[in-house]
Amino acid sequence: MSAAKRRWATVFYWIGVAMALACVVFVSAGNTELIWRFEHTSIPLSWALAGAAVIAFLAFELADSSSSLPSEVEDRSLQFSSEWQAVEL
Repeated sequence: MSAAKRRWATVFYWIGVAMALACVVFVSAGNTELIWRFEHTSIPLSWALAGAAVIAFLAFELADSSSSLPSEVEDRSLQFSSEWQAVEL
């Protein structure tokens, strides 16, 4: 995996974690007077944060999965098939 792809994957992961935690905080604090006006709009702020978290985690998965080489995937599948053959015998 190249360093740039690894860096982007890490950035997307931590953005997703931060957005998910912010979503939980906004849902928990939704009954307070300060947060109430953000939660009772046409699109609640917690929903927007949850959507941003989902998009960030999907971007992380795409950045992480695009970096694996086909030879690595083939090696893993060969290893699993040989293990299954040993179990069946």
